[in-house]
Amino acid sequence: MNNRFLTLFLLLTVILLGGCKEEVSSKGKDVRINFDTEESLIVQELSNENAGEYQQIKEITDKEKVDTFFNILSNARWEDSLGKSSYPDFMINSKYSIWTLTPNNNLRVQINNLDKNTFLSESDSKTIYKLLFNEN
Repeated sequence: MNNRFLTLFLLLTVILLGGCKEEVSSKGKDVRINFDTEESLIVQELSNENAGEYQQIKEITDKEKVDTFFNILSNARWEDSLGKSSYPDFMINSKYSIWTLTPNNNLRVQINNLDKNTFLSESDSKTIYKLLFNEN
């Protein structure tokens, strides 16, 4: 009797774990990424679209602003990159590419070394834009 109970218990456990794993992998299209906060944000703007050249326009060292930037990125849902596209409008710390999308000015962010991509909500886009460019 105990062997049957143990066998049934193990069989159900394997079935449940297998089902959970499949569900996670099928939902695995978007992920969350934890970011280590950096000391500053170096903002570069595209200066020559034909050559893909950037110039530094600002350095943000305010810890609260830097933490806000990385908190928004940590809460975003990241997907595999869309592949090659136009040069980003801005670069942050030469690690993060940012495009301003029209008509609603939402931001698309890409992590360059991971080829991960996210489209920020309107609220998060406004927060980052204000943070980077001191606009109210």
